[in-house]
Amino acid sequence: MKRIIYPIITLYCLAGISCKKYLESNSESKFTQEYVFGSESDAKKAVNMIYALFNQDAFTSRVSTMFAGNTDVEVGNSVAQNPDGARRDLWSFEATTSNNDLLTVWNNAYNAINKANECEFGLTTISLAKDSTSKVYLNLLGEAKALRAYWYMLLVHHWGDVPFNTKASRAGDDFYIPRTGRDTILTWLINDLIGIEDKMQWAEALDYGIERINREFVLGLIAKLALLRGGYWLYPDMTMKRKSDYLEYYKIANTYCKKLVELKPRPLPDFATVFMNENKGVKPVNSDILYEVAYPPGYGDVGWCVGVAVSNGAAQKHNYGATTIQFSFTPTYYHSFDTTDVRLAATCSLVSYNDTLAQAPVGPTGIAINKWNRLLVPTPLGPESSKGTSINWPLLRYADVLLMLAESENELNGPTGPAQDALRKVRQRAFPASLWSDKVDGYIAAISGDKNAFFNAIVNERAWELGGEMLRKFDLVRWDLYGKKIAETRNTLNQMGLDAVGGVGQYKNLPDIIYAKRNSDKTLTFLNKFTRVTGAVPAEYNIKTNWLVTLYNTTTKGPANYNLWQWRGYTDNTGNTPARYVLPLHNQVISASQGSLQNQYGY
Repeated sequence: MKRIIYPIITLYCLAGISCKKYLESNSESKFTQEYVFGSESDAKKAVNMIYALFNQDAFTSRVSTMFAGNTDVEVGNSVAQNPDGARRDLWSFEATTSNNDLLTVWNNAYNAINKANECEFGLTTISLAKDSTSKVYLNLLGEAKALRAYWYMLLVHHWGDVPFNTKASRAGDDFYIPRTGRDTILTWLINDLIGIEDKMQWAEALDYGIERINREFVLGLIAKLALLRGGYWLYPDMTMKRKSDYLEYYKIANTYCKKLVELKPRPLPDFATVFMNENKGVKPVNSDILYEVAYPPGYGDVGWCVGVAVSNGAAQKHNYGATTIQFSFTPTYYHSFDTTDVRLAATCSLVSYNDTLAQAPVGPTGIAINKWNRLLVPTPLGPESSKGTSINWPLLRYADVLLMLAESENELNGPTGPAQDALRKVRQRAFPASLWSDKVDGYIAAISGDKNAFFNAIVNERAWELGGEMLRKFDLVRWDLYGKKIAETRNTLNQMGLDAVGGVGQYKNLPDIIYAKRNSDKTLTFLNKFTRVTGAVPAEYNIKTNWLVTLYNTTTKGPANYNLWQWRGYTDNTGNTPARYVLPLHNQVISASQGSLQNQYGY
């Protein structure tokens, strides 16, 4: 199957920046809307122009990945003691109004939204006016609506209340609109998608399957938007609150998760295979991934900024190129797994690849996201390659929907049978069948006597299931757990380092040092990935990597820089203070708004 090839397009209407000037100028395009939306093939090309906004750096290596740090799971390592004015400041809660990444993502989001607005207008007034029953036109309309909703969700995630417009921009419009409350935005988007989802097609009926927005994805997106609307968020007075009607949105999430499970159930495939398929360009329908962003050749940064690290030497280069990995897992996340959980090895890698493609051990601050690896692509990317791996990026999986079902059911009714069944499906895939009695049935029985215990289990399960997929940050936000989890992680890292050096305490049995041996095929075999070695180390295990001892600074007699720097802007080690995850508006956005927008949240 060929990927969707997005056309090159002219982008405009940057949320108030030069939009009016552009629209009042003469456009080179001579195509009328009647022409663009007059046939199914041309209408599809128009909608593809919305998808094209996924191929900008604003998405590929910014809002889809780098804007998602830092959490108790994924961290973009802050390697300097002080802010540097770039992406690391977002990770450490120190972003300023001059950070250009903010402007890039803001502009790209409103470009995508305006293009979706244009497509909605053309499809409803021209395409569907000609053929109101066309399955192609109806699905295209659903695609436009869902893409618009997704980009608004990203804006709400990162900026809270934002300007909201669902009409295509035209000359003479008022481009200087103020913020709209995110509750209003999310409610509108949810209802908009509810009105179109049953007119859309399942992925199996679409020409590009899970590379196009489909009905199953929209059902899941409704649930995701509803949980966001029913969750907590940060207000400008720096308090975390949720609306009094939040349960109504948990009901919506519950309804649409159940609708997908009832209408289009599917077994969960082998966990590692889900991501191997993405590396290999295999895109099965009716499987775990409901929709993934399609990156044509030369596009996409999966396996470059996120994934397993690969280096390439100057003298003798291999044919796979090199990475610039930005995110890794925390040691606390790695050691939170049950060691029999098959997701552990598929999610966390303790190796990188050097210039000869030999495995090299990583330290505890470099635990790689093993779900993606540029060495696994069907055709080597070339010795000079870096970005543009063409590995797709998942936006929603069926397992995520099952966990949303379990969460919403528990919130509404407690840990009922449907909640337990949904969690059971996820955990059965995570463990060998021989262990289900203990790791699945026994585990679920132990947490199902109490609503809070079941909720905490969902918090953990979403981490183990979805680690590296950059969903954790806004899960924690909507649960009002973001600050608490940061503090918990930092305090645990400090204790791990202290216990590793002292050999006593709660974490004394975890590895202080990890030993490995080199195999003839350039791979490594580890002696002790999960426990401290207490006896003699076999001679062949002669590759030594300092592990949890690196989390303690023996010179200062305190935490290592890793512990101190990753969440530097959040200083409350009790976790009681809300984390300021909402980002500032860029200076250019403020100045271009002609007074309609101001910064909040203390920026």
